[in-house]
Amino acid sequence: MKVIFLDFNGVLDTYDNMDVINKDNLERLKTIVSSTDGKIVISSSLKNRFYYTGTHSRLMIYLLNTLKNNGIDVIDITPLADTRENEIRMYLETHPDIDSFCILDDDYYMESFKDNLIKLVYQNDKGNGLTDQDVLKAINILNGYQKKKS
Repeated sequence: MKVIFLDFNGVLDTYDNMDVINKDNLERLKTIVSSTDGKIVISSSLKNRFYYTGTHSRLMIYLLNTLKNNGIDVIDITPLADTRENEIRMYLETHPDIDSFCILDDDYYMESFKDNLIKLVYQNDKGNGLTDQDVLKAINILNGYQKKKS
């Protein structure tokens, strides 16, 4: 199985329109999914409310519904831990069926997953989310069967 660990803010939205899924960024994510048969695991901090209250926030429900309505399978959320890197590590340890994975994130440097991390960068001092270059990197990681590292 191929997994895309997905952050939301800075990946699917833009600096100019935060908390709203940008149509171009959604299309780029769809390209990654369709080119790799990747499955989404939400690693965004939006999932944290679920662990504290048992319910998702409005923004998380919006994210899940938008992805579902666009044919993108969200199969899970990462567990809650002290860092996102540890959350992903824990997820990988409990899911040995994952053959390859990539991480789409704008906030974190994950040294142990540097070969799998697509660290989105700000362009012109504004976060624009996924770029065409990020899409190519993700597809290469997932289809190249980059082995998970711990």
